[in-house]
Parts: sequence; structure tokens; C-alpha cells
Amino acid sequence: MLDYTELNFFMLGAAAILLIGFIGRAIAKKTSIPYMVWLMVFGILLVPIFSLAKISVLLSALPFISVLVILILLFNAGLVLKIKKLAGLVHRAAISAFVNFAVSAGFVFALMYFLGYGPLVSIITAFAVGSVSAEVIPSLSKVDSPKDKKSGLINLESAITEPVCIILVLVIIGAVLLNNYQIGALVPALVSQFSIGIVLGAALAIAWIPAMSYLQRNRYAYSYVASLALVFVLYILVQDIGGSGPVSALIFGLVIANGEDLYKALRYRHSASFTINEKSKSFNDLITFFTMSFFFVYFGGLILLNDYYDFLLGVAIALVLLMARLVGTKLALTKSEFSKDDKRLASSMVSRGTAAAVVATLPIAYGILNVGFIDVIFAVIISTITITWVMLFMQRGNLEVQTPPKSVKQRKKVSDVEKWV
Repeated sequence: MLDYTELNFFMLGAAAILLIGFIGRAIAKKTSIPYMVWLMVFGILLVPIFSLAKISVLLSALPFISVLVILILLFNAGLVLKIKKLAGLVHRAAISAFVNFAVSAGFVFALMYFLGYGPLVSIITAFAVGSVSAEVIPSLSKVDSPKDKKSGLINLESAITEPVCIILVLVIIGAVLLNNYQIGALVPALVSQFSIGIVLGAALAIAWIPAMSYLQRNRYAYSYVASLALVFVLYILVQDIGGSGPVSALIFGLVIANGEDLYKALRYRHSASFTINEKSKSFNDLITFFTMSFFFVYFGGLILLNDYYDFLLGVAIALVLLMARLVGTKLALTKSEFSKDDKRLASSMVSRGTAAAVVATLPIAYGILNVGFIDVIFAVIISTITITWVMLFMQRGNLEVQTPPKSVKQRKKVSDVEKWV
């Protein structure tokens, strides 16, 4: 029999999550505090503090939730990358992304190993927090339309490193589950998994683009849902034949997002547009917002808050990440076209967010680490956001985007109007 008290409680909780996510995004525009912070705090209030749910129940659902969130996150990561629009920044952003990721992961690994943790825990932690998150600055939220070079660089770096850190941790977990740590055996297996994921993801996307275009032209409602459904089917297929499902989801989204440019490069003649429309993009944003809002509350519910050492370790990792960011940015942007202010802004971007939270759940879902790892990553996220917020507050002028000068025609229109005012 349906318990209406539990149903009402669930509905109120869902409403609270969505409202907090919405209000958090509105507050973020004014304070640069990401909406995920408020959602994680709400999760802490629900479970660790008021005990309105059991952590054991949350942990039992973790493997399913982790896969779902990873698929949507990676599909979205590919879907927002417009390679042609960012062609001028891809080379520099790729260098910055991989240099900063390598330096950050190296510094964190050294810290963890120095503190007495084993190689496995150290490398998982290093990869989990290796990716920078641009979500701390709401004005940098769109990868495909950067307002200036510095925002495009930071956003593209985030878009590159977030999938990388997720996939690398999955690789480490795969090695642990197979009990095979030999490089000679691991590398060929890794290349095989990636190759299968890339080939099948790209092949299905290329075949799907004309069909997607047809659905959009004929205004079939919610055609985006069909694309999302294909991502789930693709993941299952690729995983079953020994490939990397997450990689296939990323490539599928990336190819779809750049379908028009891809078919032009292939010299395929077509009269219809092969570009994903704005309605599909808006629906994708809504699905991503909905999924991530519930995930961050779920993540907050897994936090134990029973060991201050875990929190202090997270703070220490955040400080190490700050040092790594200063070193990595200096190495990556040496002799570049970026100004000193741009480089200073890039050096300030220490914040960790979505990727770190998602990755933190993976070793727990597979039984490799205990749930206390969530507390460490939570402390890293809060500390790095705080550091970034303080550093950006100290250089607020660098965040202002200059408005392009008005054309002669626009100035003439303005002067004509002003004559009659």
C-alpha cells in the first residue's frame, strides 16, 4: 500500500532540490559560488545531520547512479564542443589542459605518497582532482561561444580535462578489477578499449546525424530524446564487446555537435542542415541540470563528517593544487599571445567541481576505496572553490569582458535616435 507520508516527503525533497539548483545558479551570477555547493550542503542536511535517509541505501544504488551520471556528463561534454569556433584556441588550450593536468596530478600523487598512502590510492586521488572546473565563473559557462580568449582557454581546458580524468580513473579501476598492473598488458588493452569506443561512437554518430536532421526538419517533438537513448544503447554495445562505453558516449556527442563541419570536410553534398538545433541544446541543458542537481544532493548525502583528518587532507590537496596551477600555467602559457592579466586569471582557476565529484564515487562503487574518500574530495571541492573565489575577487577587473566597438552604421543609428531625445 502506498504510504502518502513518504510520497509527500519525496515530492517535497525533489521540489527542494530543483529550487535550490535554480536559486543556486541565480546566486552564482552574483557571488561566483557554484550552485553545486548549495546542493551538496542540502544533501549533508538530509543524511549526515538529520538522518532522513540511510547511507547504506545510497551506497547500494551508487553503481547505477555513477554510470548514468557519467554517460550524461560525457555526452554533454562532447555536445558543447564546437571545434571550428574554437579552432584558434584548440592548440593552446590542449597544451594548457594536459600540462596543468599532468602537473596537478603529479603534485597530488607526491603529496599522498609522502603522507604514507599506497600507489593505488595516491594515483586515484591524483587523477580524481586533476581536472579544473570553469563552473566557478558563470560567465564562462558556454564552451562554444567564448567572449574572449581567456574565457575560451579556461572553458576549453575544463572541457578537455574533465572527460580525461573520468576515463583515466576508469582505466585504473579496470586494472584493479582485472588484477593486472603490467604496463605491457595494460597499454594494449587500453588502446583496444579506446579504439573500439572511438570507432563505434563516431560511426553511429555519423550515421545518426542525417536522421537527427530529418527529425528536426519535420519538427518531431523531443527528437533529442532519441539521441540520448542511442547513447545508452551505444554504451551497452561497446561495453559488451570489450570497448570503453564512456569514450563512445563522449565521441558520439562530439561528432553530433560538429556534424555540419564534418560532412563538409567529407565533401558530402546535402541541402539540409546537419547542425543540432537550439531546442535540442536547451533540452540537453535541462536534462543535464536535472541530473546533476540530484547527483550533488546524493553526493552530499554520502559525506560522513566524522573524521576531521579527511577534511584537513582535502585542504592540503587544495593548497598543493594551487601551487601546481601556478607552475603549470607558467609552463603552458610561456611565449603565448596571452597578456599578463590573462595568465594571472588562468593561474587563479584552481576550482574542482563536477568531474571530481563524479570520479570520487567510482572507486567506492567498485569497492576499491571506502566512503571516507567522499569527504576528502568534498573538502577539495570546497577549498579550491574558496581559493579561486578569493583570487578572482582580488583581480575582478580581469573578469570584465570588453564590449566590441560599435560599427559606423550602428553609431549612426544611435546618433539619429539621440537627435530626437
